[in-house]
Amino acid sequence: MRYYLLFLTFILNTFISFSQSNGKGQPPVEGWYFRAISGYPASVAFEPLVFFKDGTYFRVEEEPVSQVNISESKAKNPHLWGTWKRAGDLFTLTNSKGKARQYDLNKGNWFPAFPFNNSISLKGKYEKISGGDYGGGLMALFQSSIVFLDDTHFTNSEDMGVSAYSSHAWKSSKNSGTYKIDKNTIELNYNNGQKVLLSFAIGAEGYDTLDTDMLFIGGKAYVIE
Repeated sequence: MRYYLLFLTFILNTFISFSQSNGKGQPPVEGWYFRAISGYPASVAFEPLVFFKDGTYFRVEEEPVSQVNISESKAKNPHLWGTWKRAGDLFTLTNSKGKARQYDLNKGNWFPAFPFNNSISLKGKYEKISGGDYGGGLMALFQSSIVFLDDTHFTNSEDMGVSAYSSHAWKSSKNSGTYKIDKNTIELNYNNGQKVLLSFAIGAEGYDTLDTDMLFIGGKAYVIE
């Protein structure tokens, strides 16, 4: 009986571990955070990071984290990876070159980030505040702002005539469409048939209070106008 119970425990733990992963060999996620960088506080930029339970971290970029191939990413972009440790509110991050840096949740340059849930309603215009140009990646279609017209429709057109999804301007705009968010992934379906999947997270105000005034879309920080 004792060995039978141990076997059942092993099977249960294996199932839990597998169910927490994304099917791409990724370890379970411990949590999301973002840090202030680049001339803080005078000229602040922000970087979102995801912590895995195996003690590694990943600097989030355009691609949804659930679609990242870890082995390929570590080989091609080792600078995006590192290891982390936590002692209370103090986090120690060691990058791929072995350089360690500490962040404190109480110091104003290190915050939690949150996934989307169905109780959240996004509406309004968000402007990009950090990050470089878009290059030729997934964000090439994406401009410096996005307007969530309601819980389903969006536009990133600079055309001020796009004020509602029922308008002619919205319907005829190739930069408008519908969206849906599943935890840390946003799916943008443009009117011209283009579909774009991007990483997504919601910022925090202070220690751990969810703040929909700041979003991370494709690894870039956006704030509501």
